[in-house]
Amino acid sequence: MMRERAAEGQRCVLLYCGDHDPAGLNISKSLRKNLAELLTHREWLELMDHLTIDRFGLNADFIAEHHLTWIDNLKTGSGGDLADPRHKDHRCDYVQSYIARYGARKVEANALVVRPDAGRKLCRDTILKYLSANAPDSYREALEEHREEARREIAHQMRAAYGGRRR
Repeated sequence: MMRERAAEGQRCVLLYCGDHDPAGLNISKSLRKNLAELLTHREWLELMDHLTIDRFGLNADFIAEHHLTWIDNLKTGSGGDLADPRHKDHRCDYVQSYIARYGARKVEANALVVRPDAGRKLCRDTILKYLSANAPDSYREALEEHREEARREIAHQMRAAYGGRRR
């Protein structure tokens, strides 16, 4: 879908709400790289000019403001610990700068479940950076003609299939 929209000259926005940990804060860079690997060079060049990746997830100010719980480790989903010097990524710049700034602790994005209103506001405020508040209504209005056309076609097909008989 993004390829098609970029080819039409439309701006594409990929929103990412993630953990406050080394990988979570570094994800925007890897998302661009992952997208580049999925597309041809020409497709990537077309998309690149129209793509915004916005990591709006947890940040230290939000964590402090909403009293979210820090977890005292940097264990990864695969069971390794980025705070352990034997971990293959321990010496990477993004890990070392995170540890220097925040220590060997993290906050998982699911910590938002204890602050649902704050989580909704975070999401809403981010979306409203890119869409107007009336965008859902405009979208529904734009779809209505197509929905009505689909209803008419379904009714037509039903009449044709059942010869006007009721089931």
